[in-house]
Amino acid sequence: MTDAALMPNSPQTIALRAKIGWICHALRIAAVVYAVWILYLLAAYWSDPAQIAAGYGRLLKADLSGIAPWQQAAAFGVDFVVWLFTAGACYAGWRLFSTYLRGRIFTLDAALWLRRVALLGVAAQLIAILTRPLISLIITAHLPQGHRLVNLFLLPGDLLTLLLLAVLLALAHIFKTAAEIAGEHSQFV
Repeated sequence: MTDAALMPNSPQTIALRAKIGWICHALRIAAVVYAVWILYLLAAYWSDPAQIAAGYGRLLKADLSGIAPWQQAAAFGVDFVVWLFTAGACYAGWRLFSTYLRGRIFTLDAALWLRRVALLGVAAQLIAILTRPLISLIITAHLPQGHRLVNLFLLPGDLLTLLLLAVLLALAHIFKTAAEIAGEHSQFV
């Protein structure tokens, strides 16, 4: 389908929206809910010193009782930076599915929004991994010198997330290339 055929109220766009509209609406809502949910979880976790001491205490094998409010705020701040990238990926997902709802599926703008989802997601995941040592240092800063810990760990879910985001990035590149080729062909017709 060409861009001209996919006008907002064309029969093709209406038919397409009937087939994929519920998926697009559901994923747009899911993106917003996910971003808000993650922010809520971060705020709830970093506001509870007992939960921090229990969770990170097990991970670091250290007694983290007595964590100071500034440590909680600093660790939340680091995680908030990661969340900003996550929220950006969610916004790009919202825009991607809004583009699909307008009937613009295999178009350059849709490919670019898909690429933004993938790149922001990769950035969020890599920053989350790379800031883990900083968070461990922050939450052990109240411990005596020599007992402060720096911990870097990689979870299987981290690699799976990066793999799936790499697939999205590859698909975005393929869709972008296809849209550019289709645009070049339409100029000759």
